[in-house]
Amino acid sequence: MTNLSGSSSAITYEIKDEIGILTFNRPEARNALTTEIRLGITDVMLEIREKLNIKALVVTGKGGNFCAGGDIKSFQEMAPEPTARRERVRRSHIWLDEFVNLEVPVIGAVDGAAMGAGFSIMLACDFIFCTPRARCSGIFVRTGLIPDMGCLFLLPRLVGLQKARELLYTGKILKPDEIQALGLVTDIVDEENLFDHAFQFASRFRNASTTSIGITKNILNQSFHSDHRTISELEAYGQAVCFDTDYHRDAINRFLNKEPALFDWADLERKADQE
Repeated sequence: MTNLSGSSSAITYEIKDEIGILTFNRPEARNALTTEIRLGITDVMLEIREKLNIKALVVTGKGGNFCAGGDIKSFQEMAPEPTARRERVRRSHIWLDEFVNLEVPVIGAVDGAAMGAGFSIMLACDFIFCTPRARCSGIFVRTGLIPDMGCLFLLPRLVGLQKARELLYTGKILKPDEIQALGLVTDIVDEENLFDHAFQFASRFRNASTTSIGITKNILNQSFHSDHRTISELEAYGQAVCFDTDYHRDAINRFLNKEPALFDWADLERKADQE
């Protein structure tokens, strides 16, 4: 394992077998977001983009919680001027944009609370595994605030506009079966197996084409607010890049030589079931 140089104690980042592991590390505060954590996530995103040395990223929290949202105590320390507060939120959105558009699969391992901003971060993951004791909510309305950290963009795209209205107007707290019924959760896993399950799932992408998945993710993230012509053009440019990769050339040679593909999801699932 390697630690991100300069990472704070409130957030850790390490790499194991080409899988990045980002952990919120304030268990005493249910991993509520502080400026330190936000800056730490920014550092992690830059580290990943600059080095391109992981195949997937697992995001989790220490101490039985994912992330309880913004640190309410820190709200009292914010500058009183609305413009300063607006700028603080906007700065958060800078790293969140990097997180949402990170061109590797992002797997959320959610135990306990994923509330407010923690809920938004969860929604930004490509795959979500949670435990039976997970509780999730865009709970901003309870404190008279509006959803932020991308929640108003991500949630309606994932569950539909009408359901998003219900969840955000009421601040309803969702249990695992409700989260799964909405199609947000890939699987519900016992807490003692949560991280290992998420890590093993992430490891399935070790032999996948990072270029293919990264460009696919990038274009998918633009698909709901772009017209057909725009998406077609992006597909054409993306495909041209993928055709020119060693991964694609090797895959074609394997097919012509009747050799097994490096990345076969059905085969990976069978192997996982046998373990």
